[in-house]
Amino acid sequence: MNRVLAVILAFFAVFIFGFSIYAFLITRDLPDVRQLENWKPPEASVILDYQDKVYNELYVQKRYYVPIEKIPDYVKKAFIATEDKSFYSNPGIDIFGILRAAIKNIIKGGAAEGGSTISQQLVKNLFLTPEKSISRKIKEMVLAIRLNKVYSKDKILEMYLNQIYLGQGSYGVEAAARTYFGKSVSNIDLCEAAVLAGLPKAPSKYNPYVNPDLAEKRKQVVLQRMLEEGYITQEEYQKCVERPIKLAGIIRSDNFNDYFTEVIRQWIVEKYGEEAVSQGGLKIYTTIDTALQMYAQKRVQQWLEDLQNRVGFPKLSKEDIDYLKDKYENQKVSPETLIKNYIYVAKINEVSKGKIKFSIDQVNGEAFVKSASKLKPGDYIYVKYMENDSFKVLPFLESAVVSIDSKTGGIRVLIGGYEFRKSQFNRVFQSKRQPGSAIKPIIYMAALLNGYTQISYLEDKPIGFWDYSQNKEWVPKNYDGNYYGTVTLRKALAKSLNAATVYLLTQIDFDPVFSVASKVGIKQKLPRYYSLALGSVEITPIELANAFATFGNYGTRCEPFFIRKVVDKEGNILYQQEPRCEEVLPKPESAVMVDLLRAVVLEGTAVKASSMPVPVAGKTGTTNDYADAWFAGFDPDLTTVVWVGYDKRKPIGKGMAGAEAALPLWMDIMNYANRSGVYKEFPKVEGTVYIPIDPITNKVANENCPGQYILFVEGTYPTVDCDGNQVDFSQLFAKPEEQQQPQEPQENQPNVETNPQPQENTPSKDDTTKDNIIDILKSR
Repeated sequence: MNRVLAVILAFFAVFIFGFSIYAFLITRDLPDVRQLENWKPPEASVILDYQDKVYNELYVQKRYYVPIEKIPDYVKKAFIATEDKSFYSNPGIDIFGILRAAIKNIIKGGAAEGGSTISQQLVKNLFLTPEKSISRKIKEMVLAIRLNKVYSKDKILEMYLNQIYLGQGSYGVEAAARTYFGKSVSNIDLCEAAVLAGLPKAPSKYNPYVNPDLAEKRKQVVLQRMLEEGYITQEEYQKCVERPIKLAGIIRSDNFNDYFTEVIRQWIVEKYGEEAVSQGGLKIYTTIDTALQMYAQKRVQQWLEDLQNRVGFPKLSKEDIDYLKDKYENQKVSPETLIKNYIYVAKINEVSKGKIKFSIDQVNGEAFVKSASKLKPGDYIYVKYMENDSFKVLPFLESAVVSIDSKTGGIRVLIGGYEFRKSQFNRVFQSKRQPGSAIKPIIYMAALLNGYTQISYLEDKPIGFWDYSQNKEWVPKNYDGNYYGTVTLRKALAKSLNAATVYLLTQIDFDPVFSVASKVGIKQKLPRYYSLALGSVEITPIELANAFATFGNYGTRCEPFFIRKVVDKEGNILYQQEPRCEEVLPKPESAVMVDLLRAVVLEGTAVKASSMPVPVAGKTGTTNDYADAWFAGFDPDLTTVVWVGYDKRKPIGKGMAGAEAALPLWMDIMNYANRSGVYKEFPKVEGTVYIPIDPITNKVANENCPGQYILFVEGTYPTVDCDGNQVDFSQLFAKPEEQQQPQEPQENQPNVETNPQPQENTPSKDDTTKDNIIDILKSR
């Protein structure tokens, strides 16, 4: 028996010795707890814009540091009774608590209970990772003991109560008291203190806003432990048990009500994990233009509200009603919990003379609507609570706006919808819609690469084609119902002629179009249907923006990106991205494409934009029944795409084509982007030449047949003038650097490109340049 006991003791001694060596080895490099003398809470991660100015703060920890003497005694006792009842007597760890937890965990076959003291929780959050391992637990215990040797119990408790996460974005008891009860921690009562003390175990699970029943049960557990420790009387216990939790109403920060911030947050979480965001201190350098983004978001909201009033509210489908009904029934709202600027789903009770009366759970409200003819009792609408019992009815119409620096791919504007609080669905990246005629430039680019010029002829006639998607014959119709016979490539795109574009597709076939689409950033697989020419494929706004930015950058595609650099709190660069650009299309043909898209603005469907102070190019897009309205275009630096429509496909309203429903918004955003007044112009591209073309004969213009300047790839322009004479261009092209390009107007000087109707007898710059070239031709 003595031998057995000796063996056991020897084994135990060896175990203790080995464990001591192991503990020594893993704890010898632990941080010095004395550095907490200068402890600062985790910082917010700062999002910087393309000029390194602060755009937003990501996951700001709502924290208001309060000294221990300003925290009520019953608040401290509530946390001590719940988290560490031997706090004031233990050396940083509770041996009996650890053994008790271990036994319970063994009995229940899992981690049913922890044994961490307040000191252990503090050092774990401040110094260690959240991994679950024996080595981490040992480090935690050693640090907790060291902590108690350096700091007083009150100081440790002060740091803990200011550091602990208590849910709803709140760190520390002061922030939590304000969030849940709308007052300082010094003013909360015992019952409210019990709610806060119940949160550290599982802040999300016991969040009274999210799970009020579980929060109530957890509060009672805290009160029971306080009673057992003698901190409260039976009467106090009973009073708080019987009193339900009364919340102040969620106070949300506007920092997260933004599509771009959410994209950044998701990117950081995916790359570095939630902990990287919650610990903060990151500097995230992005490509966003703060001023332009803020202006565009506000303008989108104004535009959609005005447009909805013009076209009236839509008739809701059963699917719409079911979706809104579900959101409505899941709202828990009372007059006390209404939140300013928060968006709710309301049920209409009465409609009368432009005024609607509605309910939101326990709240009744009313608001005026300019066009309420299609609204009826029982329908659902979105409303925003303003203040003082006033509400604003929001549109069902949605929009997506994305602006890209054409030369780098940096995203300058990203707006995924009317407002992030209304819908977190980011339509820039997630919504696939038919682009309508906005897809046509890809087909025309393919034609240019196959030898076509701006004056090549197309047939704009009612020709029937077999539509495999519908398994029947299909005759493409033009927007206005008219056909124009034989037309030039330039006119076909400028006027967005459907029949001529389908004819063009039949001549060049699908493969060249697929090739161009892939090169400019269209990732969707395109169908081999002739209706492709009218935009029957579904793509995202970011894809279309990438395509037009490639055209605007003269054939060089730059991958869209939004983060330039990420730097941690120590200044280490965690991530860096430079523009990733590749020349995917030849510059001369791309320059001709730009000139074609200029024609859309100067003489086509987007002529409204011809009055803009900088030269722009682009294409309108409209789908059947006016369900989608687009404008995609660019100036010499920036590409912007605007989409307007309903999430569930339905007509916007009669006549709401791209030029009517999307172009004005695009113009406002682009005008703001060019608010500095600095004049820009599209560059001259080597290998191209402007030639004056007679619009009647499509030959070189002379004094007998004045024309307009059209861009050609060198060697593809006509060599005969309108009188049938051969033109010798040798003198003109002797010095290509002296080749005169149509000039943009100086300030206050009329020009045929920016002012379609110059004053009579006032020559434009284009006319002057044309006369110069005609003089050269006449001199031969």
